[in-house]
Amino acid sequence: MSEHSIVEISNFKSIHLQNERNLYVYLPPSYEQAQNTTYPVLYMHDGQNIFHPAFNGQSWNVHHVVNRLVEQGKMQEIIIVGIENMKEERANEYSFHTLNEDSLQVPPALACIQPKGELYEKFIIDEVKPFIDEQFRTKKEAKYTALMGSSRGGAITYHIGLKRPDVFSMLAILSPYFYYVNPHTLQEFSQVNVLAQKANHKKIWIDVGQYEGLLIRIGHVKDIANKLLACGYQHGKEVAYYQDDAASHTEADWEARVHMPLLYFFGKEMKLAAVELKGRSSFGLNEKVCSLNAVKTFSNGVKVTDLQGEYQVGNERIVSIAKDGTIIPKSVGKTVVQFQSEGIVSSKEIEIVDYLSDRVPVSIQVNSKDALLDALRVYADLPLKKVDSHHFYNQFILPIDTGLGFRLYLDDGKGEVDDYGAPIHHRIMITHPLHKKFTVKRWL
Repeated sequence: MSEHSIVEISNFKSIHLQNERNLYVYLPPSYEQAQNTTYPVLYMHDGQNIFHPAFNGQSWNVHHVVNRLVEQGKMQEIIIVGIENMKEERANEYSFHTLNEDSLQVPPALACIQPKGELYEKFIIDEVKPFIDEQFRTKKEAKYTALMGSSRGGAITYHIGLKRPDVFSMLAILSPYFYYVNPHTLQEFSQVNVLAQKANHKKIWIDVGQYEGLLIRIGHVKDIANKLLACGYQHGKEVAYYQDDAASHTEADWEARVHMPLLYFFGKEMKLAAVELKGRSSFGLNEKVCSLNAVKTFSNGVKVTDLQGEYQVGNERIVSIAKDGTIIPKSVGKTVVQFQSEGIVSSKEIEIVDYLSDRVPVSIQVNSKDALLDALRVYADLPLKKVDSHHFYNQFILPIDTGLGFRLYLDDGKGEVDDYGAPIHHRIMITHPLHKKFTVKRWL
């Protein structure tokens, strides 16, 4: 099999944004030989991270993923266009909403003072896409064109894609940043526009990880998926939602599941292989927002969460289950819940207890072997205050089921590493009051 190639378009200028950046274009293995063949195109934000390592040393490695899927006969060949972000301008270019750090106490890295989402939209549609269509053998129509991004890149994919189905008929929205949540007050600030009516999209993929902390809340993403279905999109056929119970918020996590939207868009018909009910087994009678995660696994490796599932409850006086997995507690007791799809069944015992707090006290302490004279904060996904040069600490009240997946960082960008210089990653699932202590031997 021939090798793929990645063409770098250096210093591509934008009139709309008055700046320039690199574009990275993946051409499939057959591109040079099959001179009469045209290809579907996937446009991706944060283009410097999809083929090459990001600041944290991780990459989506999407070229390797696509090559593997094509070699396995699971998907067709495509062209991929990686659009580099502008670093300090990333938040502004990927946003349609203002998020002011002064009035809302938003960390500078999350703040958006001058949103340029509309200009970025024009940049992609009026400048990047015409250039790509002219320079490469693309299938130009919307039905062959996809847009993909994660975090803020997921949010801008959502907003641009829903506005312009005439350009992008397929949208992959991974870990979208739809809300800012203040870690101290849990006050939420929306960064998302809600679609009013169904548009002419072929397929929309939207997902979220269990360990994305307060940055990306499962409830926010699931709510948008449900709203898309309420607009008239067909579940499974036109909208696929996946809640990954093992994923945090890194390029490595997106690399691990990017094959799913790729196969959803460009793969063959999927056949259901297994179903599994995931999530907590114990719920409080007082809880207002809690749910199960009904995961359907297909023979090609794609996983989706069923938002229109069929449930049977052994004792309906104890609990009922909505189609999207939402738990509705009724009385204290235990019962068995059964989920089925296409004749495949998964069961789970559920217990409803009298009370379970939906807000959990959490304290995090970091002890540093080396004195950190200049550091003001340590970040364990959440900001920790300096006690002295060796100790950092903070207390939080967090929503139950919050998963924190993080690496310990200093405010100068240095992170915790092991004796060999490899990054150390941590995970915490918040289900009960917790005090977590970390001792860091080395920062790099």
